[in-house]
Amino acid sequence: MSTYKPFKPQDYSIVPFNAHKQYNFDSSSAAANKVTYLTTYWDADPIDQYTTNSVNYNQIDHLFYRNYLTDISNKFGDINYLKHKRVLYERANILSIPTGLYGHKVNPGSFFLSSSFNKIVDDTYGNLIISGTNISNYITDPRSKLLDVGPVKGFKRYDLDIYEEYLEGIYYKKGQKRVNTISSYSTPSTKHEYDDSYFLNPICYKNVTFDQFFLEDHFAFSSLFNDADSIPLVEFNGVDSEIKLYHDNKFNLNKGDNFSIEFWINPQHPLQAATEHIIGKSTTKTIIPAVSEGTVGAKSLSTTGSSQFIDVPSEQSYPFEVYLKYKDDPSQPIESSRADLYFQRSNGEKITFINTGHFISTNTPTHVVCRYSSSQMSIFVNGGQFSSDVEDIEGTYQNNANLYIGNKGGYTNYFSGSLSQIKIYNQALTNTHIENNYNSINGSPYVGNIFYSNGIATITHPRYQRTLSLLSFGIGTMAVDNENEDIAIFTVGNPHNISNISQLKFQGSHLIYEHEYKCTIDEYEYNNTLNPSVRKHKSLQTEELSDFATGSLFKPYITTIGLYNEKNELLVVGKLGQPIRTSNETDTTFIVRWDT
Repeated sequence: MSTYKPFKPQDYSIVPFNAHKQYNFDSSSAAANKVTYLTTYWDADPIDQYTTNSVNYNQIDHLFYRNYLTDISNKFGDINYLKHKRVLYERANILSIPTGLYGHKVNPGSFFLSSSFNKIVDDTYGNLIISGTNISNYITDPRSKLLDVGPVKGFKRYDLDIYEEYLEGIYYKKGQKRVNTISSYSTPSTKHEYDDSYFLNPICYKNVTFDQFFLEDHFAFSSLFNDADSIPLVEFNGVDSEIKLYHDNKFNLNKGDNFSIEFWINPQHPLQAATEHIIGKSTTKTIIPAVSEGTVGAKSLSTTGSSQFIDVPSEQSYPFEVYLKYKDDPSQPIESSRADLYFQRSNGEKITFINTGHFISTNTPTHVVCRYSSSQMSIFVNGGQFSSDVEDIEGTYQNNANLYIGNKGGYTNYFSGSLSQIKIYNQALTNTHIENNYNSINGSPYVGNIFYSNGIATITHPRYQRTLSLLSFGIGTMAVDNENEDIAIFTVGNPHNISNISQLKFQGSHLIYEHEYKCTIDEYEYNNTLNPSVRKHKSLQTEELSDFATGSLFKPYITTIGLYNEKNELLVVGKLGQPIRTSNETDTTFIVRWDT
C-alpha cells in the first residue's frame, strides 16, 4: 500500500556547497585537458602591430594588476590588501586552467607546479612561492614599508622618446618621434606620482632616466636567466637629478624607533673628490610664506604673501642621511675605485655616524642596508654585516624637512649613478631578512600570483621567468594587422613542441546543490497494507485480513520512498537500507537528499 502526500514549502530546501576534486597532470595530460600557458611581455612599440604576447600582457595587466590598490572595483580576483601582493614587471608567464577543471574556484592551498627549474605552491592568499620558503624570513606586511621606489613600472619609461604616460596631449603613430626628444624625465610641475608602497606616497621625479639591472650580471649562475631578466632602476645624472617626497611625519624616526633603509646602488666615479647624497631627510623644508605686515601712517596693515610654496632651511636635527664619499686617489684606476658609504643621524647638536670605509665599488651593483636597531646603527653590504654597531645619543631626531633621493636638500651633493629597490622600513630588518632580500633582488618571497576564481596563475618575478618559458602553448603564435606582412600569421598548435610542466596539481571546487525533502507521515496514516502476507488466504483474490493485522497496534513497514512531480511522474526513488516501522504515538519523518 502507498500513501501520497503533497509537499509544503517548509518541507524542502536546496543547499549549495563546494566539493573539491583533486587533479594531477603531467606535461601530456595537461595539454590534453587544455591547460595552456605562455610567456608574455610588455611592448612599447608604437608601430601598428600587435602580437599574442603583448596583447595577453595588456589583458592580464588591465584585469588584475594595474592600480589594484586604488581601482579595486575594476579588478578580478579576491584582494586582501595586507596579505595579497600584486606586482607585474616587464615579463610574465601565464598558466590558464579551463573552467571545467577548476569549477567554482581553485581551492586555496592546493596549487602545486613543478617545472624543470622550480617547484611552486600557493600560500592560500593568492601568492605563489617557491616550495619550502619560510615566509617569516621576509617582510610581507605592506605596512612595514614606509617607502618603496622600485620603480616597478620603470620599464615603461626606458625609451622616453616613445612612451610617456604623464605628459598629456602627446600621441604617437607608426613609430613617429616627438618633435622635441626627451633625454630625461621629470614629473610635470602640477602633478605628482606614487611610489610602489601600500601607502602610495606622492613622489616627484626630476631629470632622471630609467633603465634596467640585469640579473645575470648579479648571479654567478647566470645560465638560469634570459637576457631580459631584469629589475627596473633609476639613473641620476650627478647634476640636477632627484626624487622628492614632501615632509611626512612617518619618516620622523627618533631614538628608539627602529628602522631600516635598503637600496641597490651602482655609483659612477665622479673623477674627483666628492660627497654624493643617496637619501636623506634633512637640510630643506617646504613652507607657505607667513603673513607679512606693513604700516600706512599710524595704521598697521596685514597683507598675505603669494601663498606659493617656498623652500627654506630645515631644522638641524634629522633622522637619517646616507651618502658616499670619494677621495681623489690618482693611483687607483677608475674602474676599480671604491666609495665610502656613510649612515648618520643628528639630534641637532651632535652627529652620530657609521661608515663602510671604501667598500662600495663603482660601476658594480651593490646591495646596501642601513639598519637602526635598539639605538644602534649598522651597515650591511651584499647581505653581510660590514660595519660595527654604533650607538647614537639621546635627543630628538625629527624635523619638517622633505625627503630627497639623489642629492642633499635639493641643492647640493648630487648623486651620479643608479638606484633600485629603494625602501624604508619601520622596523629593523634581521640578518636573515637582509640576506634573503639580497638574494631575491626585490625583497619579496612571492614569485607570482594565482587568481583562484579565474583559474589563472602568473609567474611575475624576474628571477623565475624560466619556470614556464614557452613563447606560446595551445594556439601557437599570432600576429594581427602587421603592415609589413601581406597576410596575418596564425599557426594552430604548439610549433615548439616543448613543455616545461613536470607536474601540475590542484583541487577544483565544484559547486554542488544538495536537495532535501522532508517526507512526514502522521501517526494515523499508513496503517494498512496490500501485501498478500497479511491476508488469511495469502492471496490477492481475497480481502480478508489475518487477525494480527486487524488490531489498532498493527503498523506496516516502509521500504521505498518516491518523489513525483505534478503530473505524477516519478522523479526520484529511494530504497531504505532496512524496512522501517512507523510509530503509533508520533509522526514519522523521512529525509530524502540527493545532489545535482
